[in-house]
Amino acid sequence: MASQKLDTSAIIDKIYDIPAGPQRTAAYRKAIQLADEAKDFSAGMKFRASMAFFTPFYDDSPIILPVCAEFFALVEEYPELSDAADCFYTALKAAALTLSLPQLELSICEKMLARVEEAAHIVSQGAVRRFHMLCREFYTYIDPVLAKEHYTAFCKEPRGEYSDCTACEQNAKVWYNMKSGNFRLAREMANPIFSGKKVCHDVPWQTYALFLEYYLDKKELDSELSTEVKRLQSKLLKGGCRDKSDLANLGTVLRAMAYTNPRKGFNLLPHALQLSNGMWNQYGLYYFYKGAWCCCRAADGLGLSLMPPQDHPLQQNKQLDAATLAEWFHSQAVKIAEQFDQRNGTDYYKKDLALA
Repeated sequence: MASQKLDTSAIIDKIYDIPAGPQRTAAYRKAIQLADEAKDFSAGMKFRASMAFFTPFYDDSPIILPVCAEFFALVEEYPELSDAADCFYTALKAAALTLSLPQLELSICEKMLARVEEAAHIVSQGAVRRFHMLCREFYTYIDPVLAKEHYTAFCKEPRGEYSDCTACEQNAKVWYNMKSGNFRLAREMANPIFSGKKVCHDVPWQTYALFLEYYLDKKELDSELSTEVKRLQSKLLKGGCRDKSDLANLGTVLRAMAYTNPRKGFNLLPHALQLSNGMWNQYGLYYFYKGAWCCCRAADGLGLSLMPPQDHPLQQNKQLDAATLAEWFHSQAVKIAEQFDQRNGTDYYKKDLALA
């Protein structure tokens, strides 16, 4: 079959018109299949790059992993058709999955990060800054010294066309200082986010979740802190628990509701179980399981139960009470924590779970 040139821009525009969700993901897959059948390898790269970039904003991010692999296989076979910007963004989105998939071995993760660095130097214009921004988070779980080096490099590198948005960058600084134990500086840096000056698709939601987790780790909540927890919980639930990409945020809300309103939290579980069913994203699942465990533990004794979704691993064709659910959620959180720590060679997740 001879190759057929597709109108790539028109097809992508139609995909963008579809509301973010499973239907848009399906449209991307259909476009990729169309390009492959037409042997339009340039369009195949473009569709895959677009899917890799946008899908994590609304869906289960690891589903892009095979798409990224296919993209780079095409680049290797048809380098003259590749686009430097698409190569950078696809490498970046693939490498970000190292934060979500503990089954990716450390050596593989570092190769994925090296690909981002190589692509970043080609496009320049703030891309190297974004590379260091990603490494700052990845190595925080593994090597604090190396994480600090990347954070310092991230702050020094100039912004440019390929940098992340200013809201995400500000949140990255808040996150790093919080994880490094400098709460005072993290809180000061969060002011532009809390005031509404720096916002985007993910911010302030990720920032709210970060502070909620910190406050809940303290265990002793005075009246002022309890009020703040309720405020952040309400805001996060209202705007930052939209779809599968926000499952970690929903888990944090459930953990907060263990303190503020376990009954309401328990009533959120059927929806959360639907979102989590079949998820690949182990990071999102970890925070969901941790929060659900805390919520169900607090709800034990309230006489609550639920019927899990029909195709869920929990399904036993009967109502499950809070104590049974708490035990299962805890076992799943422990399993994922162990997988991340084994891959990273640290006890970061073990300590995090112990705080809950």
